[in-house]
Amino acid sequence: MNIITYIIYITIASIMIIYVGNTCYKNGKVYIRHYFPEDENFANGINNILRIAYYFLNLGLVIWTLNSLKNITNYQLFIEEITSRLSYIITIIAVLHSINLSTIYISHKHFKNQ
Repeated sequence: MNIITYIIYITIASIMIIYVGNTCYKNGKVYIRHYFPEDENFANGINNILRIAYYFLNLGLVIWTLNSLKNITNYQLFIEEITSRLSYIITIIAVLHSINLSTIYISHKHFKNQ
């Protein structure tokens, strides 16, 4: 049952991470260009770097947490383990998104003052 848990966890988490990453990338273009209207290449570069860093960090967390999965003996433990791990990843995604938005805002203020 552990192998099935690994496969389902990795699949759901990867799909979720890729979906959120692509959505943030597409919608983030407008947001970042608003802060850096004079340099579109710079804004696109920031957006690309954020997406790549997001994928590496979150997919790395998914793989890293595999080491600590419990021994699954029934369906209740299976559901609890999957939802617990996914909620951890969702929390990390939310925190990273808030940090990214704050960093972009602070960077914009810094470059605007120069």
